[in-house]
Amino acid sequence: MRVGFIGECMAELKELDGQLSEGFAGDTYNSAVYLKRTFNQHETFYISAVGSDPLSDQMVAGVEEENISTRFLKRDTEKHIGLYRIYTDDEGERSFIYWRSDSAAKRMMSMFDATDIASMTALDMVLFSGIALAILNEDDLAQYWMLLSKLKASGTKLVFDMNHRPSLWRDNEAAKALYAKAFELADVVLPGLEDFNFLYGFETIDEVISYLEQFTFDEIIIKNGSDPVTVIAEGNRMTIPLTPATKVVDTTSAGDAFNGVYLGARLAGVEIEDAVQKASKCAAFVIQHRGAIVEAGTYQDFVQNLA
Repeated sequence: MRVGFIGECMAELKELDGQLSEGFAGDTYNSAVYLKRTFNQHETFYISAVGSDPLSDQMVAGVEEENISTRFLKRDTEKHIGLYRIYTDDEGERSFIYWRSDSAAKRMMSMFDATDIASMTALDMVLFSGIALAILNEDDLAQYWMLLSKLKASGTKLVFDMNHRPSLWRDNEAAKALYAKAFELADVVLPGLEDFNFLYGFETIDEVISYLEQFTFDEIIIKNGSDPVTVIAEGNRMTIPLTPATKVVDTTSAGDAFNGVYLGARLAGVEIEDAVQKASKCAAFVIQHRGAIVEAGTYQDFVQNLA
């Protein structure tokens, strides 16, 4: 299967053994990495824009090392990639500081030509998130909606992860309006209860489900930390318990890892309950390590034992 991930990959600074360590990460990119590492049979593409500077060169090389195609990763001669710094508390809960106000990814859509768009319509699935909706400039956002509409019309399955970051939005109403458009286009949604709590004030899964009933989806997968995952598919509602991690070092990328492995499993023909279990095991493993993306060899050892 051919899977695309649209978004922004940034330089990441994290503390490791008392020193700052550099890597590259971003919500949809993290999902692409974990999907490809876990289900190598899927052809995976990252859709974005980066700069033409040495740091961007290093990032692109990293994408290629993950066996993710850079066919749709465009180069901007005037901009650079963004950067963020992870901070974690004693419980492993993360917070971030960003430097991304003028990143190349903000105008990625203006860099795709008709051939690029036509090639994207051959993708079987594309994941997009609320972060891209928040960072794209006005002109690129209009082109973004056109791209998503063309993909859906071509038969590409669209997957939306809210991943709501309040600091990226000028106000809640702007976020709600764009999320509603995303829900109208999406075939699969992967929100967390926390996303809806931040934006709509919902405190229960039932409130989330009630809100989403106005839209039509193939699958709704609602995450709630270490609590059970709620899935609605084919008219059925399932509550799938998880085995929480016994050690939490850094919760960065937990949801991203879940998304990538869940989607990879479903594309590989795995049933929903088993796909959720694989995805949750991956997320639990990831949060036992610092940073968004676990070192490749360490992760591959984990995959070999993933039931």
